[in-house]
Amino acid sequence: MSIELTTNKVLYEPNEDISINIVARGLMGGEDIELMIIKDSREVIKRMMQVIPPESEIVDYIRLSEGGVYEIIAKCCGIESKTPILVAERPESPVRFVMVFHNHQPIHKYPNGVYHGPWAFQHTWSPEFYPLYDVGPYLLHARLVNRYRVSITYNLSPSLLWQWNDLINNGVFIEGKDSIEYMGPWDSRAVLIKEALNTYSKLASDGVIEVLTSFLAHPIAGYLIEKYGINELLRWELSMGKEITKKVLGIKAIGMWLPELYFSERLRDILCNEGIEYVVLDGVYHLGENIKDRGSLYRIYRHDCLAILFRDTALSDLLSFQLNKASNAQEADVNARRLIIELMMRANYAKNGTITMALDGENWMILPSPNPYAALLLEKILMYLSRSKADGYIMPIKPSTLIKEANEEVREIPTTSWLGSPTKWVTERADVQSRLWTIVQIAISKWRIYEEVFGEDEDLMMSLAMALDSDYYWAEFVNIEHVGKWAYYTIKKVDDSLDSLAMKIQQKDNRTELMVSNRWFKDANLIIGIEMPESYMEQGIKIPVNSSEYVKLNGLSNITVSILTPKTRTLIKKPIRIWV
Repeated sequence: MSIELTTNKVLYEPNEDISINIVARGLMGGEDIELMIIKDSREVIKRMMQVIPPESEIVDYIRLSEGGVYEIIAKCCGIESKTPILVAERPESPVRFVMVFHNHQPIHKYPNGVYHGPWAFQHTWSPEFYPLYDVGPYLLHARLVNRYRVSITYNLSPSLLWQWNDLINNGVFIEGKDSIEYMGPWDSRAVLIKEALNTYSKLASDGVIEVLTSFLAHPIAGYLIEKYGINELLRWELSMGKEITKKVLGIKAIGMWLPELYFSERLRDILCNEGIEYVVLDGVYHLGENIKDRGSLYRIYRHDCLAILFRDTALSDLLSFQLNKASNAQEADVNARRLIIELMMRANYAKNGTITMALDGENWMILPSPNPYAALLLEKILMYLSRSKADGYIMPIKPSTLIKEANEEVREIPTTSWLGSPTKWVTERADVQSRLWTIVQIAISKWRIYEEVFGEDEDLMMSLAMALDSDYYWAEFVNIEHVGKWAYYTIKKVDDSLDSLAMKIQQKDNRTELMVSNRWFKDANLIIGIEMPESYMEQGIKIPVNSSEYVKLNGLSNITVSILTPKTRTLIKKPIRIWV
C-alpha cells in the first residue's frame, strides 16, 4: 500500500483555503485514512476519511488562521505520509531571491584532440533520469526553466560551452574502453546539444535567465595567482571565457563565477579591467568577520569595481547535500517545500536585501549516480517558486538588477575557497597532488621563459590552462594523465622553441663573432651576456624568424657567453666558454 499526499502550493495566507490531495493505492477494504494537521508538535485538526479499495483519491479543504509551519499527515494501515506548509502574511514586498546554478564540465580532451571523457555531452543528451525524464541535467535545466519561466542565474562555464561548440561545428572523437567513437555534428545526439544551447540563449534574450561567464578552463584562480603569480595567463583565460560566452550564446556577460569561489585580492584588477561588474562569494568563508548582524548576509556589497553577493551557505548546502537525497516522488515534493519554507524563514532578516543561493547545477543530481528524484526535486522547486512569485511571497531576481544597490563597502575579503582552504586540491591526496603541482610548476616556469623570448602564444597558454584546470586536482577525481599530458605538451613546446635558437662562433675577415640563429616561427628577443675576468656586458638582440644576428667578440679573451631572457635575465641554455 502507498499514500501520496500534497497540497496545491507551499505558502498560504491565514484563513486561505488549503486544498489537500490524498491518493491511496493498494487498499484491501474497510480502511479509513486519518488526516492530522500538526503545529509545534500540537494536533490542530484531526479527521477520519473513508476510502474505497483498491485505490482512492480524496480532496479536502482546510483553513488555518494562525501563522507558522504546519505538518499535514495522512495515515492508514500503519503507513503515513507527511508534507509541510507555511502559513504567513503576504509581505509588503516579496522576498528577493537570487538562485545561481554553476553548470560546468572541464575540457576532457588530450593534446592529440581525443576526448577522454564524454561528460559535457552525456550529461546533456543522455536519459540519465529515466523514467522521469529523457535527457541529462544540462538540457533538463533549460527545459524546466523554459516551462516555469522562473528567473535563474546560470554559469554556463566557458569550458562547457567550448565543448558543445566543438561538437556542433567540428564533431568530436571520444575515447572508449575498446575504441574511439566519432560523434559528428549530424549525430542525433548533437541535436539535443543544439537544443540546450538554443534554449539557454533564448531564455537569456527573453530576460528570463542571466548568464555568467568565467575563466576558460576553470582554474582555482585565487590560489594560483597567490602561489604562482600567473596574472597574464588568468587575464587571457578570462578574456577567452568572455569571448566564448559571447560567441556561443550571443551574450555579453557582466557577472562572473569564480571557480571554486576561490577569491584573492590580486584578482581584482584582472576582473575590473575585463569589465566584470559582480561576483558571488561564500557567506561563511568570505564575508565572515564582516558580519555585523543577521541581515548582513543579505546585503549587496561594493568591493572596488565589483558588486558582491554573498551566498547563504547553509541554504545552498541544504540543496547540494541533503534535500537531493530524495528517493521517491513524495520525498522530492516534500524536500522542495522544505527549501521554500527555509527561504521564507529568512524573510525578516532579508528585508530590503536579497537571499542568494549558489551551487553546482548538476552534481547534486548525478553524484554518486544520477537520481531521477533529485531531478524531480528541481522541477518541484521551480514550480513552487513560480507559484510563490504569483502569490507575492518570493521574487526570483537577476543579480544585474541589484548592482546599483551595492553601496556598503566590504574592505577585506579573505583569500580562500568555498571550502575555506585549498586542501581539497593541494594536500588531501598529497602523494598524488604534490607530483602534479611539481610538474605544472615546471610548465609555468617554461611558459614564462617562452613569453619573454617569443611573446604571447595562445596555443601555449591554452595548454597550460588545460594543465591547471582545478577539476583534475580535486581529491576524488585527480587525473594524472590529463595534467601530465598537457604539462608535458607545454614543456616540450617551450623546449622545442628554445632548441631552435642556435649559436655559432665564427671568424670572418679577421673578426671573431657570435652568430645566434632563430629557426622558430616567431621573432626572438634575447639578451647576450658576455662575462670576462674583470667585467660583464650585455647586448640586446631581436632575431626575426629564420634569421641570424651577430655579436662582435673582437678584442675579448677568456669569456663566457650566456643567452638570457630580456626581462628576468633567466638563463636559456648552458653558458659557453670561449677563448679568443
